[in-house]
Amino acid sequence: MNLLQRCTLLWGSADLYDDDPHVRVVDNCVYLPYSHGNVWGLFSSDGKPVLEAIDFREGVHVPGDQRLPDEGRIDLAVTERSDTSYIYIGRINFHYGHFLINTLPRFWNITKIKSPNTKILFHGPMSVEQIFSTPYVKTIFSMLGLRPEDFVKFAVPTKIKHVVVPKTSFEEQRAGFYTYKSLCGDIGRRILHNKDLSTRIDTLYYSKTRLKSAVGIITNEAEIEEYMREKGAIIAYPEELSLEEQVLLMSSAEKIIASAGSFLHTSIFCSPRNISCLNVTEQINSNYTIIDMLNRNNAEYYYPIAMQVLPQQDGYLTTRYLPEARAVAEKLFEVSRS
Repeated sequence: MNLLQRCTLLWGSADLYDDDPHVRVVDNCVYLPYSHGNVWGLFSSDGKPVLEAIDFREGVHVPGDQRLPDEGRIDLAVTERSDTSYIYIGRINFHYGHFLINTLPRFWNITKIKSPNTKILFHGPMSVEQIFSTPYVKTIFSMLGLRPEDFVKFAVPTKIKHVVVPKTSFEEQRAGFYTYKSLCGDIGRRILHNKDLSTRIDTLYYSKTRLKSAVGIITNEAEIEEYMREKGAIIAYPEELSLEEQVLLMSSAEKIIASAGSFLHTSIFCSPRNISCLNVTEQINSNYTIIDMLNRNNAEYYYPIAMQVLPQQDGYLTTRYLPEARAVAEKLFEVSRS
């Protein structure tokens, strides 16, 4: 019986670019404060959205929490700010995977263009204090030499004299830039500096069995986890680990097995990884493929043909059940060795 089907189709596209992303300088622009599901963002002096400031998905879709003006422009009375220059880095998204593919990619040239007096302008519902109380965010920003006093947002519509807008170096489900890998590679090397990498892990299995909420779960994943433990795999629960621990653990593993999850994006901080992924749909979300290509991962994705979709449960966007989970785990372990 064929338990696993190799995934070859993408949801989205996966283009790579050697050139740096475009950087736009916007004078006399208008900043509209973040307002979930309403009109917010950065607008040029003619009232039109600054397209380089929007994190489009697949190159066309505006983020679900952002709406653009129906007529493509705004007209508002605003407060004037002419005291300093700003670097705009978009909405700070605190979901781990989306932080890595939506927020962090705008920092690709931050160390080159930021001066001591330049402020980093952002959107989002959280305060600067809340941003830096998020451990993995604080770690990444500290690796870039950024402090809470570097960040600012405005509570009212504000006209700003001069804003630098670096276009993203990772376009969700569309494209990645090698400068993004350079950024993340540098962060990874700083995290691993003076860390002991002499202990090697043959097989690392990432489990979702302890997650209280997630995009998706397999309700009987414990059967897979049990098999992997019997085969000698180290079991990791990424939500219980710091970013430093995740990067060190992943960097120490010869083979990585997991169902699809944003913790796999951590590979972008590591040297090329060997990944065997249980994909819960027949198509691969191209964000994974972009990261695999940028990082030169040896990654394969497999769809369990018998996968069943269950009614939605609180805390999970999708819930699935895997018949013959132990047999699927055995096959997945086998293909990870080939």
